[in-house]
Amino acid sequence: MSQDQKREAIVLAAEKRFAHFTVSKTTMAEIAADLGISKPLLYYYFPDKLNLYAAVLGHIIERHQKEYASELLSEIDAVKNIMRYLKKRKDFIIQYFNIIEFAQTAVNRSPDEVKSIFGIAKTSEFNAVLAIINKARKNGQVKTKDPRRLAQLFLDCLEGLRRVFFLKKGITVFPEKEQFEALYDQEKEFAVIFFNGLKS
Repeated sequence: MSQDQKREAIVLAAEKRFAHFTVSKTTMAEIAADLGISKPLLYYYFPDKLNLYAAVLGHIIERHQKEYASELLSEIDAVKNIMRYLKKRKDFIIQYFNIIEFAQTAVNRSPDEVKSIFGIAKTSEFNAVLAIINKARKNGQVKTKDPRRLAQLFLDCLEGLRRVFFLKKGITVFPEKEQFEALYDQEKEFAVIFFNGLKS
């Protein structure tokens, strides 16, 4: 097994354990035991749990992006495409809830790579929304001279909606799964208003 294959095996084993038991309740010793390797070998690839966490987070985000990229623009209608995007995003959060909820802790204690992974995820979100707007523009559903500005406006509005939602609910730490479901309902409502308002 090559070094890259060993590294990938470690990331997949950690992902499985993090997703089931949460990151906080998982030890490096347990991950090493799952793989039948020594702790020193595990630490050779990942010097600490935060570095391993960053690798797992990057892996699941990259996999998610590849999975939905081909489906994202399958509809002619912009509203249907943005709904598909929002659903995929919400489903991702629910599926990997036990991994994602550790992100706030990781960023606070953080290696720089955790922050850079979130930067990559934000760029991916922007590109997805931009692709939806560009397709709608090409099909005559949206009139705009600056699709990039419009994509950023949409994402900024979503971010504001999330913050107000969490503030009203008194959420100071990571929300519960049910709260993400309720937020998703509001995001859909906003997206319909936003995209229908852009129709020529």
